[in-house]
Amino acid sequence: MRPESITITKNKSGIETENNLGEKYTVRKKTGFNLFAFFSALDIATIFYIVISGIYLCFGISKLEDVLLHFVSRFVALSLIVWIAYINQKYPGKFIGLLKNIYPVFFLSFFYTETGYLKNIIFPYNLDIHFVYAEQWLWGCQPSLQFAQVMPQNWFNEFMNVCYFSYYPLIMGICIIFYFDNKQHSSKSIFTIIFSFYLYYIFYDIIPVVGPQFHFNTLYTDTPPPYYMGKFMRYILTNLEKPTGAFPSSHVGIALIISIISFKHLKKYFYYSLLFVFGICFATVYLKAHYLVDVIGAILTVPVLMFIGSYVYDKINSYLNTKMVK
Repeated sequence: MRPESITITKNKSGIETENNLGEKYTVRKKTGFNLFAFFSALDIATIFYIVISGIYLCFGISKLEDVLLHFVSRFVALSLIVWIAYINQKYPGKFIGLLKNIYPVFFLSFFYTETGYLKNIIFPYNLDIHFVYAEQWLWGCQPSLQFAQVMPQNWFNEFMNVCYFSYYPLIMGICIIFYFDNKQHSSKSIFTIIFSFYLYYIFYDIIPVVGPQFHFNTLYTDTPPPYYMGKFMRYILTNLEKPTGAFPSSHVGIALIISIISFKHLKKYFYYSLLFVFGICFATVYLKAHYLVDVIGAILTVPVLMFIGSYVYDKINSYLNTKMVK
């Protein structure tokens, strides 16, 4: 059985279909089993990241601990991808279609945390000192240390924490809303967002920058936040956040990518999320998660990542188009 078909058009080369992920394929008559026939572009990109980061992991075997655990985790992730693809083909429906759109979001937390494990394979030390010098040279101060001193008001502190936290539901929200409200553009849009994460993570593996909260060790010296969200975020940053992934800021980069894609295809979501996206750009510096140059670097990467994501999606889809079997 095929994924739930939206449109079917016969032509000389086969049958053109649009599946429940909004992707169009030409189904060609072909004998034999082809594993790639039920993979989506998002599946291929996720497999690519797992394999590439696994190869990179091999270069650090002599430096890293618990390497076997990370290889086992990759095997489990790959098995889940194949299982979800198989279930989507055999028992198509809205729930499994949604799961196939959003499952990489659940992988992101592990992939991000792992960058802290892989980041010193090439450089044995963190490069923050160079970013501190750059900040001082550009601005004449350390914006990440002074922002909260200039704006110490309790309400502003809480607002910054709310904005920083909004990043997480923003990602899941855009994936779910796209699937139900704009299926035509959901596949490519979600692919661009997730693939941008993978490119950021590859960069973090190579360029180790941990950010001011870890470089200056401010998590334990700053005054505790006064309100609920601030305390909640302090707990997350203290206990769950890993010293990794500061430059460029994926918080800012992904938030802006989501905002641009929403403006094109989900105008209502764009207007609802705009305040939080704008706030995230300030909150990353205010909470000392990033240097100001990390924010600028993220802004500069956005058009590049969106172009690469769109290009790679089209190439993968073109390849899959020739691999679908009847």
